[in-house]
Amino acid sequence: MSNPKRAILIRLFAVLLFAIPAADAAETGYTLRATEVKDKPFLDAATVVTLPEKTQVEIVTRQGAWMQIKTREVKSGWVRMLSVRLGNPDQKPQTSGNLLSAIGIGNRPRTTSSSTVTTGVRGFSEEDLAKAAPNPAEVEKMKGFAVTPGEAGSFASAGKLAAQEVAYFDDDGKPLKVKK
Repeated sequence: MSNPKRAILIRLFAVLLFAIPAADAAETGYTLRATEVKDKPFLDAATVVTLPEKTQVEIVTRQGAWMQIKTREVKSGWVRMLSVRLGNPDQKPQTSGNLLSAIGIGNRPRTTSSSTVTTGVRGFSEEDLAKAAPNPAEVEKMKGFAVTPGEAGSFASAGKLAAQEVAYFDDDGKPLKVKK
């Protein structure tokens, strides 16, 4: 094997050697505020304990808008994803001084084999609102999704769903009265 090919293989092996342990490391984070730990990933589930702000947690898994976590006090429980920030509360922003960042891998988002759910809404700035403008093409596109009451009833029947009366809107956006 020629030297250039061997050098490339050695670099590739070194990158993989550094990347594999990082992928297996458990994610850790901390609570952003006092946070209720639930026994199941539901708002109405029983509260196991309330963790204070900046409590270190180990993230076991994610399910929708929930994270299953472990702490010293809690063997296992569920918290809302927006109550946890990854990393630790005392860490400084990372700089791109490591090998993975140098070759462009360190700054890429992690991917997993499971589906990802994004939770939360980012607000509009005053500048965004000032620049807002109507988009007639998107309005027309939305009109293409409209169905008649008869089509909705047929769809519900085909899916063995119970039909329910829903108020429809007129062309001015005012709700039409439901016929009983």
